Amino acid sequence: MERPNISSLLKTSAVLLVSLIAGLLLTGRHFADFVPVDGAALSRPALCVLSALLLFALVWLYRLFCVPMELLRGADDAGYITQTGRTRAQVANEVRRRRKTGDLPPVYPNGWYRVLDSHMLARGEVKNVTMLGEQVAVFRGEDGQAHVVDAYCPHLGANLAVGGRVVGGCIECPFHGWQFRGEDGKCVRIPYAERVPEFAQIKPWPSCELNGMVLVWYHCDGMDPTWQIPEQEEITLKKWIYRGRTEHFINSHIQEIPENAADIAHLSHLHTPSILSGVDLRYTNSKVWDFVRHHWEGCPCLEAELSPGLMGACVCVLAGLAVPGG
Repeated sequence: MERPNISSLLKTSAVLLVSLIAGLLLTGRHFADFVPVDGAALSRPALCVLSALLLFALVWLYRLFCVPMELLRGADDAGYITQTGRTRAQVANEVRRRRKTGDLPPVYPNGWYRVLDSHMLARGEVKNVTMLGEQVAVFRGEDGQAHVVDAYCPHLGANLAVGGRVVGGCIECPFHGWQFRGEDGKCVRIPYAERVPEFAQIKPWPSCELNGMVLVWYHCDGMDPTWQIPEQEEITLKKWIYRGRTEHFINSHIQEIPENAADIAHLSHLHTPSILSGVDLRYTNSKVWDFVRHHWEGCPCLEAELSPGLMGACVCVLAGLAVPGG
């Protein structure tokens, strides 16, 4: 028999405690009947205050241990140092203006991109998302299938994700009720017309839902997907549990992110100081926090079976803490 997890136990305990407190308040029983306090009974106002404090503590514990952490950071939150009389955002804007740009690769590399996590899109829900320089409507049909289509109706340009609703496997325009099928973008119904014109169609984005994410395929020439993302069995079988995420907006070309991840040479030099020393490069090598440091070992390796016809490169990195004299 599978043991209940911490989340289930906390939820059950919270329900029982709240039910007990509600019963005490409704029946007018004194809290001292159950928990004596110096032999005196607590008054009803004191009991209400105590109940509110207990409920607040339960909510705080539930959010701490059971709710996945969602940490979102803006473009000026990381990588910039505040200066006297100037905010971090002002410093970031000045750096962007001074940046010299040379020959740049395509704005967006061809491939699969995450749009939303699966738990963010409920059945029958529509969301307005900006991605890859485009505005799209992401919705989940009544059959549970997720779809990604262009956001704007070809009729008069209404945003389907702002006020639009899901009807079966279609998304309905909030202006005139035109219904577009999610799988191919074809308009299947116009409430005031006997037939649907051929031009009534929106662009459907090639998409899939895998590993707890809704993903779309992008290709600069509009080609169909040339490879598929492998399924992660640990996620599908719920061996791995979602505990939260951090989302950072940074000022860089998108290609620099995977290139930085593969740059194992910089780990032992730049990321040796512990997290206690902060992110300001002027002070990360301070002797104050020198008693604990990270130790990195990395080696590149090839993994040839990510998907049919795809050769992928991965980097194996071992990280540890080194304590002088330990």
